[in-house]
Amino acid sequence: MKNKKIYQILRILNNNTILAKDERGNEVVLLGKGIGFNRKKGEYLADEQLQAIEKVFTLSSDANRDSILRVLTEADDETIHAIHDVIQYIEKKSDLHFTEQFLVSFIDHISFAIKRLQQGINIDNPFLFEIRTLYPEEFALALQGLKILEQKLNLEIPEDEAGFITLHLNSLRTNQSINKMNRFSALVNQLIHVIEEELAIKIDKESIDYARLVTHLRFAIERTEQNQHLGENHPLSSLLQKEYPICYNLAWKLVKIMQNTLKAEIPEAEVSYLTLHIQRILDHINDNQK
Repeated sequence: MKNKKIYQILRILNNNTILAKDERGNEVVLLGKGIGFNRKKGEYLADEQLQAIEKVFTLSSDANRDSILRVLTEADDETIHAIHDVIQYIEKKSDLHFTEQFLVSFIDHISFAIKRLQQGINIDNPFLFEIRTLYPEEFALALQGLKILEQKLNLEIPEDEAGFITLHLNSLRTNQSINKMNRFSALVNQLIHVIEEELAIKIDKESIDYARLVTHLRFAIERTEQNQHLGENHPLSSLLQKEYPICYNLAWKLVKIMQNTLKAEIPEAEVSYLTLHIQRILDHINDNQK
């Protein structure tokens, strides 16, 4: 028979969040609808409160302890409960598991975004198209998360915020920093802009060609970061250079930008594959204009 969980209240953070001590003396944060309502410091949670606990986070370090208590204390009850519903949905619908450290940044980000929207400050994500295409699984989760927040808080949230949530979720999945992912998204955005400027075109961000190009750029960046390469040059490299000189030279320019940004060498094979992607986009645009 399993030992029964025992929690003694150390501090009421809000109606839905409690700082407590478990039977082993570990400090934990308990999340659950109404578990903090009408409770007092020093009390032990009764059976009905134990049943209301939806998530338990063990505070493993002083740094995380201070951060998570600050974040949970600053956010209001409704916001915390709405975010908790989002967390439950994401963990249920994916293989993602919210760690203590990630919880802090996630709640902090969303509660700050909500405060901005409530104050009438718009949220703008300049890399939304790239993020949506780069991380489709996380973006789909983020969109559903927005719907939960909108319903719970009676607040209209722009799709741009889904892009930022997507970066957080992919950061959790890949254990990469948000700053690093932002740099990658910005690099892809820059490369797309260079293509449009050089060819005087506007790429349809909803097209399959765009999705294929962005996906290729994503994996090219990841390969470069991991020091993995495509191998030998494309077998049709010479023919591509001859048949599509504009796109081939543009592909070289993109590779140079990537090299300068990532501070790493990128093999010539990448130029050939990029040439094919760019030429395909150009061909389809020209066909549609006929």
